[in-house]
Amino acid sequence: MSQYVLLRIQSLQEELESLKKIVRHQLLRNPRKPTNIKGLWKDLEITDDDFADAKKAVFKDVTNWND
Repeated sequence: MSQYVLLRIQSLQEELESLKKIVRHQLLRNPRKPTNIKGLWKDLEITDDDFADAKKAVFKDVTNWND
């Protein structure tokens, strides 16, 4: 049983390394650019407080909410 677990862990580690290489390659080919907001939202500034308020609104029914 323990041999199986060790082989499975090794397999997962190899798969993660492979996925990291793929993601790294994609990021180098197509780096994320900031989104250009036009029109109605052009002059809107969003702060960290706005994000905190939005999280509280979305997760208001979740118990044990920690800020």
